[in-house]
Amino acid sequence: MIAKSIEKKDKNGRRVRGRDPVGLAIYLFGPGTHNEHTDPHIVAADVTFGLQDGHRFTERRDIIDLGHDLDGPHRLFGTEFPGGHIYHLVLSNHRDDRLLTSEEWGEITRAAMERMGFTESSGKAPCRWFAVRHGLSVEGNDHIHIAANLIREDGTKASIWNDRLRIQKFAAEMERQYGLTVIEGRSGAGLPGVTRAEQEIAKRTGQPEPPRTRLARVVRAAAVASASEAEFVRRLRRSGVLARPRYASGGHAAVDGYSVALRPAEGADPVWFGGGKLAPDLTLPRLRAHWSLDAQARRAAVQEWAGQSPELSGREARVLRAEAWTEAEAQINGVLARLAEVDVEEWETWAGVAREAAGIYAALSTRLEGRHPGPLARAAEALSRSAQSRHGQPRARRSNNAASALRGVQMIAIQARPIGRSTRGEEMLIRSMFRIVRILHDTHVARGEATQAARLAVLAQNDLTALHRSLIGGGLPQSVGAEQLELGQLERPAQQRPAGRDEQDLDR
Repeated sequence: MIAKSIEKKDKNGRRVRGRDPVGLAIYLFGPGTHNEHTDPHIVAADVTFGLQDGHRFTERRDIIDLGHDLDGPHRLFGTEFPGGHIYHLVLSNHRDDRLLTSEEWGEITRAAMERMGFTESSGKAPCRWFAVRHGLSVEGNDHIHIAANLIREDGTKASIWNDRLRIQKFAAEMERQYGLTVIEGRSGAGLPGVTRAEQEIAKRTGQPEPPRTRLARVVRAAAVASASEAEFVRRLRRSGVLARPRYASGGHAAVDGYSVALRPAEGADPVWFGGGKLAPDLTLPRLRAHWSLDAQARRAAVQEWAGQSPELSGREARVLRAEAWTEAEAQINGVLARLAEVDVEEWETWAGVAREAAGIYAALSTRLEGRHPGPLARAAEALSRSAQSRHGQPRARRSNNAASALRGVQMIAIQARPIGRSTRGEEMLIRSMFRIVRILHDTHVARGEATQAARLAVLAQNDLTALHRSLIGGGLPQSVGAEQLELGQLERPAQQRPAGRDEQDLDR
């Protein structure tokens, strides 16, 4: 369940909420921005309104009166609340969740208002509030809107101190209580979500995916293949994306961040994304944990960022012999043998394996899918989510564990010659990489991480099946069969699970 208060920031960075309860009421009971409000009705309301659950407004005058009633204490006492006195909260479920009944949404709303201290149970005068359910959004997820007046019935102000943390903890409780999808990002393990605006711009401009999604894949492929920061910069620029450094204060002697952008159409400005906007583990400090950090390497990186390096190319320019595909398969087999002895609680190792595997799939996507992302691109994204460390857990870093043994496979995936005129090498690698997906899935199951396990199960049963079919259709030998990949045998555990596990600018 996603819980989000609707607000903006003023020029001084302060939170700004609503001041127009009538306008909000008209919006909530209107057609919506995209005509998505198919059945707006009350699911719960403060007793002051005298509304029955399920009430539907048919007259605009009644909706305006509802807004005025919501604003009553503010108009009566004249109390002002810094940043606006109308609190607008949206609770939204994942589109794959079961549809809650309006009665269940009502229970959740009342519990949320108690948690926020807006009811008499707080020992103070209550706030006025009501909750509206619209039906499914344009993305297909069920949700409700709660409108509350932060001025209490006696003219005092309600406290919203630490409200974001409180409502997120509440949402996590509701996920477990009602068997909903667990939002992993609360544990620090999520990826930045692509906004509706980004999706609509991509659709309008004919792009197969939002730029941020593609940039994350390109950066991950370059990072995993690179042995140094300087090589990373060269790989980024060879990939065709724009890359620029953020220099530390005091001049151009040190770089402490970066941003990337796709090359814009003629006459347009590039849209830049810092590493942290792509994924938590793609910030420059996190990437540096996997590279040499001696003084010489740092100087070389600064020169490369500035375009002043004497090195025109490095490992990234090599063309590897076709036999490298067989070497990659043997390397993966060795990693799998080592992973069989790794405890499921060794977070650093498993996050590192997921990171390397995501980079390999990203490289294969670049090689086989190009600018038209498909199953390989989705595999890279799914595995990159498994690579994110949760709060309090060790992060993947440069070490001599099983994850480090995967290094070099990504380089083969993007730089090895084909075997003759076929794509047999890619086929061998895809078959071997499925076994990595499987063991990561089994690890998530063993740790009770239902969301991540289900994601990889869906990847295997849907996307890898589609990949198999697309490769066959593209003329590849039919040796990558469903029987070999053992598709459909991965467990998809229930989303509800024990508590405590599952849960932008230039960025450092």
